[in-house]
Amino acid sequence: MVCPLYNYLMIKNFFKKIYENYAFSRQFLKLARVFHFTKIFPEELILKNTDRCLILAPHPDDETIGCAGLMINNPENIEVICLTDGRHGGYNESEEVLKQLRQQEFVSVMEKLGIKAYSFFDIEDRELIKNYDKFSKIDVSKYDYVFIPNYFDQHKDHKALTVLFQKLLKEQKHNNSLKIVYYEVWSALTAINYFIDLTDIIDKKRELVAMYGSQLRHVDFLEGITGLNRYRGMLTNRVSSETYCIIDVSTFLKI
Repeated sequence: MVCPLYNYLMIKNFFKKIYENYAFSRQFLKLARVFHFTKIFPEELILKNTDRCLILAPHPDDETIGCAGLMINNPENIEVICLTDGRHGGYNESEEVLKQLRQQEFVSVMEKLGIKAYSFFDIEDRELIKNYDKFSKIDVSKYDYVFIPNYFDQHKDHKALTVLFQKLLKEQKHNNSLKIVYYEVWSALTAINYFIDLTDIIDKKRELVAMYGSQLRHVDFLEGITGLNRYRGMLTNRVSSETYCIIDVSTFLKI
């Protein structure tokens, strides 16, 4: 004879699975609607002289891996904030040595690019989500574009950036035409609607990425990102491209 409790648990588990599948389907459809672009083929991103862009880099090197082409073409339009100190991005160095090394690498890249507007928040690596008080000091009202890593990147600080920035936008005044731009570091974007042509500047990007020697010792970002850029070139009918997902604030807040 089957125990009534067993029957009850089986039925409960059955309906739980149905609900979980339903909930997942609803969330998936919401996400699909968010990224349903009327423009299927990516458009080249060309900034106006007056456009002000903020690149938020969770760690020293993210800005260059994802946005080197943007910075090469538009150094006068760009401000970069490096949010964490990168202390956990190595194996052999002490945390203090690695923090100093990665900051030096970042500064060298900014100087090479001719970007004068850059700063450090010095939040502990992997602890970004716990530091909204410091993050909220960003005055987003000054910018037309804010660049952040792809939300689906497999790094906790990269994911935290979307969460913190959504909170900031709900609390702070911003430009009505502000655009949020996702860039690619650890994960390829699923939805792409803008690109920057790297055909004539891919060697400059390689040179910039190579300046982060402390990180290339552990992961070959140089070949990884330039390989992705070449692959993106097929989508954009170029030899090599940096690709982005640009959305408005209302869409961003639904993610």
